Amino acid sequence: MNDGPSPARLRASNADRERVVEALRAAVADGRLDLAEFEERVEAVYRARTLGELPGALADLLPPDRQPLQLDERPLMALFTTLRRAGRWVVRPTEPAAAVGGTLDLDMREALLVRGHVRMPVLCVFGRVLITVPEGVEVRMRGRSVLGRRTTAVRPPRRDGAPVLEITGFSLLGTVRVRPPRRPRGRLSWRRRRAALE
Repeated sequence: MNDGPSPARLRASNADRERVVEALRAAVADGRLDLAEFEERVEAVYRARTLGELPGALADLLPPDRQPLQLDERPLMALFTTLRRAGRWVVRPTEPAAAVGGTLDLDMREALLVRGHVRMPVLCVFGRVLITVPEGVEVRMRGRSVLGRRTTAVRPPRRDGAPVLEITGFSLLGTVRVRPPRRPRGRLSWRRRRAALE
C-alpha cells in the first residue's frame, strides 16, 4: 500500500498556485470566465495552503485528466489497458505499480516526490511499464525478471544527495524500462546529419 500523507494534505508551493492561475487566465481568454470570477478565484488560489484546496478553482473548467495538479489517489495499475500519469502528480515514498496485459506510462519529470528516496515495487506480467525520470535522479533497478526485461538508460547523477528511485518487484514476459527525457534535436545536429548524407 501507499504510505505517507494524502496528496491533498500536502502544502502547496507558489509554483503549484501559479499553475492553477495560468489555467484560469486561459479560461478568461477563451470566454469561460469573466474578470470578476477570475479575480475571485485567483484570490482563493493564493490563499490556499494545501494542494487539495487548489483543484476546486478549476473543477467546472477542466476535466480531471487535464487539471494542472493531479491528486488522483487510485493505484498505478494498468489491467489490459493503457494508463498514463503525467504532469504535476504526487509520488509517495512507497508507490506500487502494476501492468498486467497492458501499458503503464509514468512521466515523473514534473512529479512531486514526498521524500528523496522513492521505492516502487513493480509487477509486470505480459505488459509494459515505462517510467520517464528527470535529469539528476539516481535509478536503482532491482527485482527479478523471467522471460522479460528490466532496463534503465538513465545516467548516474553527478552530485551526491540526488533523489533516488528504487525499482523492485517481479516481471514475467514483461518489460520495465526507465528512461531519461528525450533531448530536443537542435537545428545544428539536423544540418550535420543532412551533410553526412550528401
